[in-house]
Amino acid sequence: MSSGLRPLLFDRLAGGADDAPTLDRQALADSVREELTRLLNSRRAGPALSAPPTVLDYGIGDWSGLQASNSDDRRRIAREVRAAISHFEPRLKLGEVEVRQVSGQPRRLNILVSGLLRQGGQQWPVAFVLAKGHSAVEDSHERLD
Repeated sequence: MSSGLRPLLFDRLAGGADDAPTLDRQALADSVREELTRLLNSRRAGPALSAPPTVLDYGIGDWSGLQASNSDDRRRIAREVRAAISHFEPRLKLGEVEVRQVSGQPRRLNILVSGLLRQGGQQWPVAFVLAKGHSAVEDSHERLD
C-alpha cells in the first residue's frame, strides 16, 4: 500500500490486502463505518490490550456493567473506543472520541468519533455517530468538507 498503513485485519486474513483497490471517498467512509461497527460489536478475549496488540485484542472490553449516566464510565468507554480504533482501523486518524448519554435513557449512549480518513497520501475530515442500541452498536457518518 502506498500510504504506509497496514491493511485491515479482515483484509489480511482474507489474503487480498496487497490487491486492495483504491476506494473513492464515499466508499472509503462506508468501509470505515462497517469496520467500526464490526470492531465495536466485538469483545476482546482479555480485560486489557496486550503490548503490542494482537488479533486476540480485536474489539473492546465488556462495558455492559457501566452506566452511561456516570461520567467516569463514559471516560472509560471513550478510552476503550479510542484504543480499539487506534490499533485496528488505520484508515481513520482519530481526532475526538466523545461519549454522550442519551437524554432520559440512563443505559443508552451515543459516541461521536471524528478525525481524518486517510488513503494514498490524501486526507478528508469525517465524523461518525455511533449509537449503542439494545443489542449492538449502530453508526452513521457525516462528511465534513
